[in-house]
Amino acid sequence: MHQSLLIDEILSLIIRFVAADGQEDSKRFENTSGLAKLARTCRCFMECALDTLWRTQHSLNPLIMCLPRGIWEIHPSNVLYLTRPPTESEWARFDVYSHRVKSFSYPKQTKMIGLHEDVLPLLFSERSPQSLFPSLSSLDFSILSCNSSSLIRDFLSPKLTNLAFTLPRKICSQDICGILEDLPRKATRLENLAISSFFPVTSFELNIPTHGLPDLRRLVVSSSIRISAQSVLNIASLRYVQELALNLHPDFDANVLRERANHSTFPALRCVNLVAYDLPQCTSIVSLISSPQLEDVTVTYNVQARSSVITSFLSAIGTSVRSISLRHNMQTHTIADPPFVFYPSTFAPLFACHNLRTVQVYNLGTLNLDDDFIISAAKAWSKLEDIRLCSLPWSSIIPNISLNALTALTRYCPKLTRVHLSLDAREIPELPVDDLNTTRAQFLGVLNVRDSAIGHTESVAQFLRAIIPNMRTLYVEAHPELRDKWMEVKAYYDRLSVVPA
Repeated sequence: MHQSLLIDEILSLIIRFVAADGQEDSKRFENTSGLAKLARTCRCFMECALDTLWRTQHSLNPLIMCLPRGIWEIHPSNVLYLTRPPTESEWARFDVYSHRVKSFSYPKQTKMIGLHEDVLPLLFSERSPQSLFPSLSSLDFSILSCNSSSLIRDFLSPKLTNLAFTLPRKICSQDICGILEDLPRKATRLENLAISSFFPVTSFELNIPTHGLPDLRRLVVSSSIRISAQSVLNIASLRYVQELALNLHPDFDANVLRERANHSTFPALRCVNLVAYDLPQCTSIVSLISSPQLEDVTVTYNVQARSSVITSFLSAIGTSVRSISLRHNMQTHTIADPPFVFYPSTFAPLFACHNLRTVQVYNLGTLNLDDDFIISAAKAWSKLEDIRLCSLPWSSIIPNISLNALTALTRYCPKLTRVHLSLDAREIPELPVDDLNTTRAQFLGVLNVRDSAIGHTESVAQFLRAIIPNMRTLYVEAHPELRDKWMEVKAYYDRLSVVPA
């Protein structure tokens, strides 16, 4: 054997190459058969290959099948059962591999043999999860079980840096509250925490003390978790939180947060995703952010907000954002008439955000915008890639946005890939031949005109071909007659020869 293979760093690179062989997507399973063969090649390769082979697991089944055959069996329903707990001597082979496991994570092996819900309690009745998995640092508990939530507490340790779990359908409030209380005490170095729920369950309050979870970087909380305003303040004081996703219930007291912002609240936040009862709740949280690196803001709210409320929110997000998504969840009483008609002044604070790549506004009411707004936006957002400005579907106001707005977007936003907005295409403006540079619009491939009014279809197609030479897809959200006219535009567009650059 060549002497270079005795160098751990070189051997590790070779084994990682084998593990990734044929896997174009890094999230897919590793080349387990190749690693297993490498582990059997010689003792020199064995340890490193086994470490890589067992490092990340997507199911508990392979480990359970390392136990003696008489302990487990597979029923005709393709479900794995334990017949009894292993004795002390029967753990040996299991331990050889379980000590190498560092992560239980997705993608979940859904096509494999199922695991009966009694397996975990029986498996851990004799030995604790920490003794079986001493190297475990990342745990998505839904990989192991969606029902035995009480066992999560036994996995908590200072070594755990990533934890995700799903609230079960049949939830025990005492178990969940115990997990939430134990997190700051046991998982003291936790960096990423995600709590999700596939089913409506009883809500719980999450209280994080000021000094709990000092290394937390990412917090994603299910809609079933009620987070208190005081807990938000405590989280805001943590130095490393970069990603935050919260659901704000109607009883969330935004007044507690007002006038509490300072230079040390949310100092590192980059991404915030809020699902709220009303927009002022979101404004109170966004106002706490002192981070100069805030990039992504996504907000969804239920109570329809007036223009002044929206302007206050946009004024609070700062100027560093690259992506802003603002959506009102349509309710039975949502209206498109005053006071929910929004003019350009409502969105003026966004003109100061010169790094914007994505702007998405959905269902706030009626967006009564005009060409001057779009032209100013295009000049302010030269890095723009995706713009979606959508009124309520039943809005009756024809916007004052003409095809000139598309010309401005393609001229001033060279990286633009998608445009989604209603406009008035009944008049065809003259093309600015001297200034038009179609190479700047080369990435714009998707245009959604919603229910835009249209006149002469061939003239519109010729105009679009001139300013958007690479449009692949044209979406229409309108009644059949109007939709057919826009489909004529797309058909004629496709027949036209490409305008030379």
